[in-house]
Amino acid sequence: MEKEYVVLSTISKRQVIWRRIKLFGLVLICVVLATIKWATFMPTDVDVSLKIGLVFLFCITFAWISLFFWSSLFGFWEILRHRKMPGIKRVPEETKLSTKTAILMPVYNEDPTSVYANLLAMARDLSATGQGEAFDFFVLSDTTKPQVWVQEEALWLQTKKLFPKEINLYYRHRPKNTARKSGNIEDFCMRWGAKYDYMVVLDADSLMTGKTVVKMAQFMEVNTTTGIIQAPPMIINRHTFFARVQQFAGRVYGPIVSAGLAYWQVWDSNYWGHNAIIRTRAFMECCGLPVFPGQAPFGGHILSHDFVEAALIRRGGWLAWMLPELKGSYEECPPTMLDFVIRDRRWCQGNLQHLRILFSRKLHPVSRLHFTLGIMSYLSSPLWFLFLFLGLGIALWREFFPPEYFTDTKTLFPTWPVFDLIGTLVLFLLSMGMLFIPKILGGLVVLIQHRPLKEFGGFFGLMKTLIVEFIFSALIAPIMMLFQSKIVLDILLGLDAGWNAQNRDETGTPWLVAIRRHFWHTVIGIGVSVIVYLYANSLFYWTLPITLGLIFSIPLSVWSSRESVGEWAKRHKLFIIPEEYQKPDILVKAEQAGAELQQVAPKEKGVDLLKMNPVYQAMHVYMLSVNGPEPDFEMKTIRSVAQKIQGYAQSGELVLTPDEEKYCLYHPEILHELSLLHIINTPAVTA
Repeated sequence: MEKEYVVLSTISKRQVIWRRIKLFGLVLICVVLATIKWATFMPTDVDVSLKIGLVFLFCITFAWISLFFWSSLFGFWEILRHRKMPGIKRVPEETKLSTKTAILMPVYNEDPTSVYANLLAMARDLSATGQGEAFDFFVLSDTTKPQVWVQEEALWLQTKKLFPKEINLYYRHRPKNTARKSGNIEDFCMRWGAKYDYMVVLDADSLMTGKTVVKMAQFMEVNTTTGIIQAPPMIINRHTFFARVQQFAGRVYGPIVSAGLAYWQVWDSNYWGHNAIIRTRAFMECCGLPVFPGQAPFGGHILSHDFVEAALIRRGGWLAWMLPELKGSYEECPPTMLDFVIRDRRWCQGNLQHLRILFSRKLHPVSRLHFTLGIMSYLSSPLWFLFLFLGLGIALWREFFPPEYFTDTKTLFPTWPVFDLIGTLVLFLLSMGMLFIPKILGGLVVLIQHRPLKEFGGFFGLMKTLIVEFIFSALIAPIMMLFQSKIVLDILLGLDAGWNAQNRDETGTPWLVAIRRHFWHTVIGIGVSVIVYLYANSLFYWTLPITLGLIFSIPLSVWSSRESVGEWAKRHKLFIIPEEYQKPDILVKAEQAGAELQQVAPKEKGVDLLKMNPVYQAMHVYMLSVNGPEPDFEMKTIRSVAQKIQGYAQSGELVLTPDEEKYCLYHPEILHELSLLHIINTPAVTA
């Protein structure tokens, strides 16, 4: 059966093509005109090959800016018209679900209390809709830290007691986290996927309202050719200054970006890896991911698997939607600049792996475009850096080596090098304007459609925030450009990013760490400022937007990581969002669930808990048979465990390394022996 375009009732394929022609036509016109102007504005005495290189770099970087600008403009127009996504069928909210959906929470060394609190809040919210029986929850653990593993199991038991009776909560731990998150989801599909019509994939910090999850399942039921529906997540629940800036930007600018993407993508949308519902059959039919030959970073398992899964589902004929109208979808963001860069490092490696997929057979053209935009989101930084470096180099070259007005060729008039400074500045201001205007449009949407404005800090608070956000973004932009340029260089040199759990603590960046990470940023900023001031003084003030951020990168990184600075901003009505002014009900439920779980969570961890509590030990041993074969352990670890158990029998003290503790957790006979020794070593309490 042909799957494509069957359900489309309010928009035709021709209309979708016309939308894309309008958007990319405007982008093309802007790029062509600006590139021609740039070519004519450049100094005439520049070497031809260098001029071609600069024109090429300008064309690529300006195309990136232009696409962002026009997409945001179309998104702004869609929001003003209050338009929902055309082409997808809808049903009344009270429509009863006849299908079964699995809600999946893949975790990797995360805080179990926070994870289960979010799941408990979502389950209670789903139960309140009256459709809780249509959903099951799964915690899919790839955790490698033994103490966190045992804590996950213990809290699973406690959370299950608090779960609504009609909703099941399951837990599974993988001994080997092959292929990371994508392998985790694949393992679920192979074991239990056939039992469920759909699956909602979450991240460890994801939070979704029951109403939103039910609506997504209803969409999937009535739109039978749909493979993916992505709900754009809103960033909430962070308090450092850096995170508050990200929250505000996501809340104010995010909607027009999402609406712009949805405008031209329509049913060819992308998948962001979480807060989305997927048709299980489509995923299992289409999404067997390749393992690239060779070593990381370009070889091995795909890190950014979400783009690939969307492309494969689309290649299979299923539709993929991103619906900005779906509210009630939340996530958190990295609390500091350095945490943001660490996450970016992993994403960059995954996106650059897509170079090996870009020209695969039978991919939809829009899927290829998604890959290209993902790759360019990181390559644009080194391209910008190279463009600025060459431009500054030309300016300094002219200072050190003035042009020759009378060459060896005998002419009647001297050779006057031509350089249109005014035209160059106009292009620069145009580029900055195209980056800044979408921010203004986001602010206009708030002013036009949102009441009361006190939820954004009031009118003056909103205006102040827009200005401060633009200044802060401009200051950190060159820092991020250098970070991303180094990341790309590291990957091209073959350095693997690995996969570590994301830091979610708002403890702030220590000064020594900031000095170590930003030292060269500061040196480059000071060096460029001094050289330009001494040898190209006319450019000094024009380079300040770049050099100031680099010079002050260390204090910017430290201060923006502080929760106290975020609280100061809040007191001064800066970066206020409605979800902070009045917490969403689902967030309140998550906080209440977290408090409940804190009270029942066992204080002991790892092997200490299992040797003291026979219930948790029995549960852990029972689960081992479901988890799969144990990993391989080194002989020295096995011998060391035997020696320490012998010492525990004599002294009553047991201190295990993580590997030793993990070995014990895979061997029930050892846990049983430790329980007996614990009883023997524990003094009897007499009345």
